[in-house]
Amino acid sequence: TLIHGHHEQAGWWLALAAFGLLPWLANLKLGTFLLPLWKLRFFFLVLFLLHGFFIPGSALLPFSEWPSREGLTVGGHQALRLALMASLAWVLVRVSSNEDLVTGLCGVFGPLERLGIPVTRWATLLSWTLECVGRLLTLATTTRERIPQEAREQGWFGSMTLLGQRGSLFLHAMMVDMAEQEQRLRQQGILTGLPLPKQPTPYRPGWRDVLLVLYPLLSLVASMINVTVQIPPH
Repeated sequence: TLIHGHHEQAGWWLALAAFGLLPWLANLKLGTFLLPLWKLRFFFLVLFLLHGFFIPGSALLPFSEWPSREGLTVGGHQALRLALMASLAWVLVRVSSNEDLVTGLCGVFGPLERLGIPVTRWATLLSWTLECVGRLLTLATTTRERIPQEAREQGWFGSMTLLGQRGSLFLHAMMVDMAEQEQRLRQQGILTGLPLPKQPTPYRPGWRDVLLVLYPLLSLVASMINVTVQIPPH
């Protein structure tokens, strides 16, 4: 709705108004909710100015024909759409554990198992990958803490030496972690592949999930009603 809708349609404004409900639905503090937008502030600013200076239209300033009002309007809408998409993705990652994401994917794509598509195996691989990413982030944090920061004060050579030491320590820790994971699988009797879940958790959507699925449909209906109202009677 936000990507394809026009700013004059009721569905677009309805979707925009729902943005204020995201912190409440996700049970997030306002500062945590706005964190990704703050990190992307320069990207949104550049996007806003690029449209303003490269889309022709009426001049905004009396002494220059650039930026144009139409360009800034388009840039503002594009930046707003991307900001909402980033917020939705951020909320999804913050409120969902790895198990929730995998269970949700299995519930959504589960019917494809009847067509021979290995959805469960893909979900298992995704779960293993997400777990590995978490461990790698922990290893990277531990590596930074073990190497002193004072080496940066030695100039360019010191920075390169620090980077090499950290890289060597991180690769060693990663290889040790990989060996431990492989040994753990061998102890479970798994020589190739990954262990499949014996009893997958049944997917039972909650009321927030149902609302998330039905909301785009409600926005579409609102847009159709808005278009119908604008059509003059014959």
